[in-house]
Amino acid sequence: MTSVRQNETDGSDSPSASAFLPFRASRIIFGSCNSQYYEQPFWKIIRARNSTAFIWTGDAVYADDRTRLSGSNEDPTPSTTDKFHKEENSRWWWQSLLKRRSRSRQISYATPEYLREVYKNQLQVKDYRELLEEDNGSGGRISIFGAIDDHDYGINNGDKTFPFRRESGMEFTAFLGLKNESSAMTRRAAKGLGVYGVQVYNFSSSTHRLLTDAEAGLDPDVVSEATYIDRSNDSAEKSNQLVAIFVLDVRSNKTPWAQNFPKRFTLDPEGDFLGEHQWKWFETAIGRSKASVNIIVSGIQVHAPWFYDANKVENWSGFPKAQHRLYQTILRPNVRAPILISGDVHLSQFLRKDCLKMATAADPTRVSYRIIRPLYEVTSSGMTHSWGSNASFCGRPNKSRMCTFYPFKVLVKAVMTYAHFVSPWTALLLNNDDNDSIHSDRSWKKKKQQQYSLDRNVAEFEFDWTERTVIVRILGVEGQTLLRQDWSMNRLDGGIRTTAEADTLLSQKAFDIGQHRLESSLKTTFPRGHNEYICVNYRGNIDRVHFAFSVISTIGVFMIGGMCPILFCFFVLTKVVIRRYQTNKKLLARRRKSTSTTVKRSKKD
Repeated sequence: MTSVRQNETDGSDSPSASAFLPFRASRIIFGSCNSQYYEQPFWKIIRARNSTAFIWTGDAVYADDRTRLSGSNEDPTPSTTDKFHKEENSRWWWQSLLKRRSRSRQISYATPEYLREVYKNQLQVKDYRELLEEDNGSGGRISIFGAIDDHDYGINNGDKTFPFRRESGMEFTAFLGLKNESSAMTRRAAKGLGVYGVQVYNFSSSTHRLLTDAEAGLDPDVVSEATYIDRSNDSAEKSNQLVAIFVLDVRSNKTPWAQNFPKRFTLDPEGDFLGEHQWKWFETAIGRSKASVNIIVSGIQVHAPWFYDANKVENWSGFPKAQHRLYQTILRPNVRAPILISGDVHLSQFLRKDCLKMATAADPTRVSYRIIRPLYEVTSSGMTHSWGSNASFCGRPNKSRMCTFYPFKVLVKAVMTYAHFVSPWTALLLNNDDNDSIHSDRSWKKKKQQQYSLDRNVAEFEFDWTERTVIVRILGVEGQTLLRQDWSMNRLDGGIRTTAEADTLLSQKAFDIGQHRLESSLKTTFPRGHNEYICVNYRGNIDRVHFAFSVISTIGVFMIGGMCPILFCFFVLTKVVIRRYQTNKKLLARRRKSTSTTVKRSKKD
């Protein structure tokens, strides 16, 4: 493959630059939050980027909106539901607000039949179908894989109490095109264990890049521990161009969020996302990985802070024990260049945590030393709708008239921009976090720019095997690069033989505060000299007072901004009424004066 550094000069960031390559590029594209109610502009862009694989990071469809009418026990068929959506969307928003309906719409969870119909409709989308059917000559067809989240799971903020959790997983694997007899992921879904799996790509091959489960040897349900063979001498291992994609299911075995006060507004140290069976599978599978890059897919954010009520904003911080276990699993010594990717939140972000562990020296005369590893997370969400999209910020246009009301969309975009400005989100990257920028004098002199975008987007991972670099681009609806990061595989590996120790901006005190907060949330105390990683936002711990202020002020800005049009209309209406009253008063006074004058004249006569 041609070096990315060279490609920059001939426009490789444009979608058309790689469209004529004879083989598929060393690229994998990720996308989430794809609503069937909007246009889907990214399939042509993905085709033009000539990527090897496309990975869903959650919400491939919005199926948790199966509708029924109050007072009726009959659930509509998908076709009836679609007709209802079209009728709703054809009305003006103020008409639908003013019109009283005796039979109101209610949202219900998705049945297997409804899920099957929605997935069938998505497979019939012209551009998506062409992407699946395109055969790039010797490059072959694009590989499709992915994770499930709540909207394609069948219920908003879904968990293990969902009655169709098994059927939902089976429908999703069928949508991915995975066959029962050859896919361990499908077999697990059929047993009701969840929708999780791993795929390994060998980019040293131009034709046979996707390895089978048996060839990869990572899935313990395919290759048992007793028969597992170390493949360190295989040609694929020697190529050092392996990329492993681990897809986690954060729905089928998730602990329900607390609903009652005060537990609703506190952390749940015993809550879990994966379930013990999936944990053991993941720990075994990633423990076997010898890939140069390991990408872990989660439907919801991992590094994001807890927002006081997990029922409103879901992320791994709500279950601190599960989050801590995830970090320990990912940061194993054999796991090279781990990167997290997530969706769900209808925007894109680059996040980073620095993780510290004290290691004991083999030589008893030496003291223990620090191991620091950077752990990045890429959030890419909103293929069809986002907080800054002109289309909508809602998954369904008929959810509320405000979703498509232009002044309200402007307000929402402004509020989200303000939230990023005022909030102490110290995990959010500033500028390009590559080797040339970190700790360089130039990087501190130039203007800092938070690495987020509110536009619709997908994430592209490109692997430059010559420079040993992972290039991550956030692509917009025109194929333009909204955000970009260049990460050295050596830095991602971490450890004492890399630049990670010098890169960190954190002091030992910051890690001590991070450990104290973790112990407080877990309601436990780590023993002295423990060997677990403590992960802290790379720009320092979040100030809790500052964070509370940012949340309250953002809500205040939203309420004030929402009230301004109403207050403006009230002011204008009041002004009109007052002027009308004053005009009528003057006219009435003139009439009285005229009448009085006429009476006086008549008396004189």
